[in-house]
Amino acid sequence: MLVGFIGNGAVVETAYLPAISRLSLAGLTLYGFDPDPARRKSEITPCDSLHDLLALPLDVVLIATPSLAHLPVLEAVLKSAVPQIVVEKPVAPTLEQLAVLDSLLADPAVASRVLALDHWMVRTDATRFIKDVSEIERIEGFLQEPSGFNDAGEPVALNFATGEADTRTLRHPDGVIVDIGTHVLAMIRETVHQLGGTDELSLELVHARDRLGRPIKEGDVTTAEGDAALRGTLSGIPITLTLNKYAGPAGGQKGMKIYLHDGRVINVDRRGADEVVEVLNANSSRQHIIDGPLYDRCLKEVVLGKERMFVSDPQGIPAMTRRRIQEVKALLALQQELRGKH
Repeated sequence: MLVGFIGNGAVVETAYLPAISRLSLAGLTLYGFDPDPARRKSEITPCDSLHDLLALPLDVVLIATPSLAHLPVLEAVLKSAVPQIVVEKPVAPTLEQLAVLDSLLADPAVASRVLALDHWMVRTDATRFIKDVSEIERIEGFLQEPSGFNDAGEPVALNFATGEADTRTLRHPDGVIVDIGTHVLAMIRETVHQLGGTDELSLELVHARDRLGRPIKEGDVTTAEGDAALRGTLSGIPITLTLNKYAGPAGGQKGMKIYLHDGRVINVDRRGADEVVEVLNANSSRQHIIDGPLYDRCLKEVVLGKERMFVSDPQGIPAMTRRRIQEVKALLALQQELRGKH
């Protein structure tokens, strides 16, 4: 399989390439293009231009550029013969770009080629313990990232792969609402979808604060949210999202709690590199553990493996992408309400 990477930044270096190395997928050849020569990776054969990359007989392209470039790069790839195109999250970061994307995907021949990816969408193992969506009373989703402190005693984010202090200054739109809210929504929605739920989704903002705990004010189109709380419904089920990039040393909770009408609680969380699904009730508990990092599962099950989604469920590709688009739209609409039209 010939794979083309467009953009060789942090997510490729810290997530994709380590996962591909661990998976040892046979017959995989990697090519790539990034306009910054400093981002060239020894594992990826570099191309001098996007044109040169797309001239190769690629089986799949993965778009991992900065998010504002996703749409223009996708438009260029769609003009090529590449049959399978995977776009990292968010598939497009503005409502204007999402409108253009919607118009492109209105063509079934285009929609069948484009998969909007979020690696949390494979986190559906709670369905092993639930027969039907009607069993669910409510869902609490959460992503509370551990954080450190700078020399001034202020909270600083940590790199998700290395654990080192993230020296970047995060600005809107790279706050928690879109940056990590997409993960939590993808996980919840794919779980509900597999149980027979509808795609109905409504969200409202409870609060949004910067990394120092100060409320984000209307008119502020610069400051990134450090933590936020959202609530709403999905397929008629009440849901909440707790998102925090600065949860301190006690952070690290990344998953959801599904409360069932019969009193059971399904707790999904990460422990180290593993996925842990616990079934809790008044008298007992049991665990199901799925080994390995999420990107390994996502690349094997969805993107690059023998039974990847383009092979095993090609008819599900357009609907999957529509769900990712709807999630980003809902989160961006909250940003408009929070900050004012921008």
